[in-house]
Amino acid sequence: MRSRRIGIAAALLSLALATQAEAQKLVTPGYLFNSDPTCRQIGDRFYLFTTQDPFTVPFQRDNSFFRGMFAYHALSTTDFDHWVDHGSILTGRDVTWNSGGALWDGDAGIPHQGRFYAYAPFRVNAKSEQNYGRFQLGAFVADRLDGPYRDVFAGPMRGIDGKPIEALSPYVVTADNGEPYLLWGSGDTDKHEVWIAKLAADMTSLADAPRQLRVPERDACGNLEYFESPMLLKSGGRWILTYVAYKEIRAKGCEAKGSYVRYTSGPSMFGPFDQEAPRTLIYPAPGGHESTQQGMCRYKGRDYLAYHVPYDDVQPYADHHRQVAVTRLEFLNDGTLRPVRPEQDAGVGTPGVTRLTLDAFATRREAVEFHVRTGATGEAGLAGEYQMKMKPGGYLLYRNMDFGTGARTFRAEVSAENAGIRDARLELRLDHPAGRLLGTVQVEPTAEQTSYRLAETTINAPVRGVHDLVLVARGSGADIDGHVFNITWFAFDPKTGRARR
Repeated sequence: MRSRRIGIAAALLSLALATQAEAQKLVTPGYLFNSDPTCRQIGDRFYLFTTQDPFTVPFQRDNSFFRGMFAYHALSTTDFDHWVDHGSILTGRDVTWNSGGALWDGDAGIPHQGRFYAYAPFRVNAKSEQNYGRFQLGAFVADRLDGPYRDVFAGPMRGIDGKPIEALSPYVVTADNGEPYLLWGSGDTDKHEVWIAKLAADMTSLADAPRQLRVPERDACGNLEYFESPMLLKSGGRWILTYVAYKEIRAKGCEAKGSYVRYTSGPSMFGPFDQEAPRTLIYPAPGGHESTQQGMCRYKGRDYLAYHVPYDDVQPYADHHRQVAVTRLEFLNDGTLRPVRPEQDAGVGTPGVTRLTLDAFATRREAVEFHVRTGATGEAGLAGEYQMKMKPGGYLLYRNMDFGTGARTFRAEVSAENAGIRDARLELRLDHPAGRLLGTVQVEPTAEQTSYRLAETTINAPVRGVHDLVLVARGSGADIDGHVFNITWFAFDPKTGRARR
């Protein structure tokens, strides 16, 4: 009997491993939503920069017209099995001219003379409008590649004509002579155009007037060919232009409905690009109801392709929630690219294996990015973000947070609209809600629920390595719904080194 049980167990384990190996490998499976990836090698690490759909699998919120996207994230790896989440490096609240709330696809972590640059589009028409909107482009700079990024102009970038640049999908590409160019798609979502311009030496303005690239407009079936997300790479003496196309079934023999990543090529980064025979790089995920988008880079001598796929398991918030996968970008013998079918793609690294840790020293860790919550309710805050309203004894648990060699201080952005609270505080505990106490943050009343202030404390107990972090609320005098205060984000400073403000 025992040998039979062992045989059954072995068979079940083999089946589980086989199923795991066949499943698509995601960067943040079952946890953080992310989309619109770009990537690059910085030092010896592979960095991934993504937008964030709201917010996580445990805490989903509406993303109609993609208006809920509010933060830009950084993640990194060296082996594609273990990823580090570096938190939010830029949010909608960091941009005063962001009237529509939404932050869409950008590019970040671009090194230049000891600093790092980012370019991101923000919606400038009212969030209340039932449409995808129009976007203007911002330029940002940081001392560290994982932020925080500062809005250079406190307004949108402007062309040499002085007008704000309307743009989506900005991407920095290096020309044959080593000079940086900014490539982007139209910031008017009703238009489908591609523009390119040389960047000035300051990396935050244009050196000349942008020129429009001619791109494939319609396929043989009459479907829209170029839709959005232009990206260039060079191979074999030719420039390859990749982009997102959207197809609808119009006649027999036409491709299936859905979002594709397509490509064409030309002799220079300005074209002319082949208009007659674009090819497919990424096919739609099964169902064809959600977008895809690409990021391409070289890491340790090999080419990689990042892309997002839909997460649509849970209603009613299955509208526009996505997660990123990374695979090899492979050139075939005839010079074409190996096409990727998401449902068959095992990704890179060990098939089916993904381990995610949270960088304790991220510039900003969103409160809503918890793994477990008790006695905590989500509420809309400013510019697309959410805050967690805490009840006494309620807590938020964040798994696998890496404290490295130690933490020195902790700060959290809090508010408390109830003037009657007493002895309100946030406890920092390790591994479980009654675990070792690292420190306590006192919370005082504020004027309104979005009148935030930073509350800080010194870490009094040693902490090293990877632990679960639990934020536990205490206090009395709660409001009618039982809440004592709110928290939007938090951050630690390392025991040694510069504090990150």
